[in-house]
Amino acid sequence: MENLDKNLMLKEFPNVFCVGEMLDWEAPTGGYLLTGVMGQGKQAALGVIKSLQ
Repeated sequence: MENLDKNLMLKEFPNVFCVGEMLDWEAPTGGYLLTGVMGQGKQAALGVIKSLQ
């Protein structure tokens, strides 16, 4: 996580965003990672929009 900015973009590779299993994260979701992945997808999508402006 220290290699990502707040928009889930890799600091060393601008415009490369990581979400879901790419982050190798543990979540207390009881196996339902879809909610977490969708939240991360939204966060990354907002970062993409911001980087394009």
